Amino acid sequence: MDTIRSFEQQALECLTALYEPSEAREIARQLLEEVRGCTRTQLLLLSKDTLLSPAECARLERMLHDLSAGTPLQYVLGYAYFAGHRLTVAPGVLIPRPETEELIELILQHPESRASQRLLDVGTGSGCIAYALTAALPEVKQSVALEVSSEAAPIAEANFEALRKATGREVYLWKHDLFALLEEHTPPTPPLDLIVSNPPYIHPEEAEEMTPQVLLHEPHLALFAPEASPIAYYIALAELVAQGYLRSGGNLWVELNPLYATATEEAMLERIRRRHAKTKLIHDLSGKVRFLHLTYCPAE
Repeated sequence: MDTIRSFEQQALECLTALYEPSEAREIARQLLEEVRGCTRTQLLLLSKDTLLSPAECARLERMLHDLSAGTPLQYVLGYAYFAGHRLTVAPGVLIPRPETEELIELILQHPESRASQRLLDVGTGSGCIAYALTAALPEVKQSVALEVSSEAAPIAEANFEALRKATGREVYLWKHDLFALLEEHTPPTPPLDLIVSNPPYIHPEEAEEMTPQVLLHEPHLALFAPEASPIAYYIALAELVAQGYLRSGGNLWVELNPLYATATEEAMLERIRRRHAKTKLIHDLSGKVRFLHLTYCPAE
C-alpha cells in the first residue's frame, strides 16, 4: 500500500466483511482525508497514483486494523459531527446519534426555546446536547451538564473547552449522579427553563439485535437501562421536575425507547401529577415514537 489506489483497494478488502461496499469506499475516503489533511474536493482532484508517505501508510494501516476489529469509525478518527459541530469522541463515551440531532432540531424550532436562559443536560456523555444548545440558543446564561461516568466526563470537558474558545460560551460540567442528586433535594434558585436528556434506554434483552460495533465497543452505562425498570431514568427526570428544578412554564425534552414510549409518558405524568404537566410524544424521521416534550404548568 503506497498509493491512494492501492490503499482504497486494501480498505475495500478489509472492510467489506463489516460494511457494504459503498460504505467501505466512503470510509476509505474519510480516512484519506483525515491522514492527508485535505477536503473531499482536494482528495478527488488527486491522482489515484499519488504516493502516500511512510508515515501516512503506517497511520492508515493502524486505522484499518482497528476498523477491521469492529472499532467504530468515530473512535478511530477521534471525532464525530453533531448538529454541525465537530466533537471529540473516544472509547468510553457514546457516539452521538442522528436521532439526537433530531431532538436538537425539535428544541430549537420550539418557540419558547429561544428565550431559555438556564438549561440542564442530564447524562451529557460527549456533551453533544449541551454543546449544541448552548451554541445555538441566544439567551442562555447558565448551562449545566450532568455526567456520572469518569470516562465520559473528560471528553465532555474537552468539548466544552472547545466551545468556550470558539464562541465564548460556557457549559459547566457537573460530575454527579442523577439518583444521588434526587436524594439531596436541592433545586436551584431560580429554577431552570429547560431540561434535556438522552438517558440510557435500551433494555438488555434488545442487545442481541445490536451490531458488534456498538455492543462490543460503546459504553454499556450509556446504552442500557436497568433491566428491572427500563424507564427508571425517566421517572427520575420527572422527580427533578416535581422537586422544583424546572420553573412553571419550563420545558423538558427527552429521547426515549419507542417500545416504552407510552409507559414512559404515563409514569412521568403520574410522578409529576397529570394536572401539573402537558406532554406530547413525537415521532422521529423513521416514523418511530422517539421523543417526549413536557411542559410544566403547576399553576393550571
